[in-house]
Amino acid sequence: MTPDGPPPSPLPLTGPDGPWRPVRQAYAAHGRVVVHGRWREWLPLDPQDLALDQDLRGMLDERDRRRLRTLPRPAARGRFVASRLLLKHLVAAVSGTAPEAVCLAYEPGGRPYARCAGAGRVELSLSHTGDLLVAGVSRRERIGVDVEASGRPMRYADVGRRLCAPAERAALADLAEPERERGLLRLWTLKEAYTKALGCGMRLAFAEFEFDAVVSGGGWRFTISEVNGDHSAGSHFISSVWRQHECSVGGFGRELVERPRRFGNNRMRVYDGG
Repeated sequence: MTPDGPPPSPLPLTGPDGPWRPVRQAYAAHGRVVVHGRWREWLPLDPQDLALDQDLRGMLDERDRRRLRTLPRPAARGRFVASRLLLKHLVAAVSGTAPEAVCLAYEPGGRPYARCAGAGRVELSLSHTGDLLVAGVSRRERIGVDVEASGRPMRYADVGRRLCAPAERAALADLAEPERERGLLRLWTLKEAYTKALGCGMRLAFAEFEFDAVVSGGGWRFTISEVNGDHSAGSHFISSVWRQHECSVGGFGRELVERPRRFGNNRMRVYDGG
């Protein structure tokens, strides 16, 4: 199925009970969907008791059980388990199977994906900040997501050169504060999402590539939304980046073209690579 139009804004979930119908509808229409929710709503018990709950631990694959044992703080363990429950329930909802039948796996660089009977491979991405979890799922394209609190302080003078390519620094320099900080934060989440889609994460220095150039020249699409309200635990920027299914992921150097574009203060922006 060819994706039909721009994808919807990230959809809220309140735990394993969903609501799943809009998620299934978005996935059927576009081949991908992004969701968000608070991690504590995904746990049926207090994080202090996770180590004692065999049924809950049984939902984790062996690699994730090993990872869980390395986390010393109850909150970190709770968020980790909740994130895996979210991913399994999300894949199960869009593929028509049970969460227990979903197997989470990881590429050598750590990029997650899922396999389940009858659905084959499903592409995944996960992000979190504070109490908020964000997950993206895609039928066949690589996908990456990232989330940050929109009020997070980020001074351009401190981090601009580490996060921005020269054309991006020039575009941000034209903005007045505090819009410059918000533009920098939005750009950061987009670059985070892009490198997650690639599977390289922070191993790719953000100042080494111009986001709009790789999107425009490499068959990528992206959205950036600002979600508000009690359910999202305040206001957050949620970015998602995905590869069009007809485009192969080629060498990074071939995607770099000189085509700068400013990152304005739109509530949601959808780019089609044109």
